[in-house]
Amino acid sequence: MGQPVIKLEDVAFSYASGALLSDISLALSPGSFHFLTGPSGAGKSTLLKLCSMHLMPTSGAVRIFDQDASAMTRDQIARARQRIGVVHQDCQFLDHLPLHENLALPHLVAGQNMTASSDIDELLA
Repeated sequence: MGQPVIKLEDVAFSYASGALLSDISLALSPGSFHFLTGPSGAGKSTLLKLCSMHLMPTSGAVRIFDQDASAMTRDQIARARQRIGVVHQDCQFLDHLPLHENLALPHLVAGQNMTASSDIDELLA
């Protein structure tokens, strides 16, 4: 499948209340599809935030497109996020946009003009 898009190497994360994740290693390849399940408080959201660089690990390394996330600039992180898709269980639409524009929004953010796309029309059908 190629070089991993996201790679966590011995990652740990702690909040002020204590350690939540420890010794997490995984590699997510391009085009792969994953489900993350577990009980409330197990660290699912924290793991996703580490993978999307909304949080940085307490220890270990997060590599995105073979770059160390801790060494990336804000602009580099923003560009990398445009290339990674995450669908959260509680995803919500923006109330002020029509459904078609809500569905086109990720493409627009990625620099692709999808507002008139037949793909979105097909999805809606």
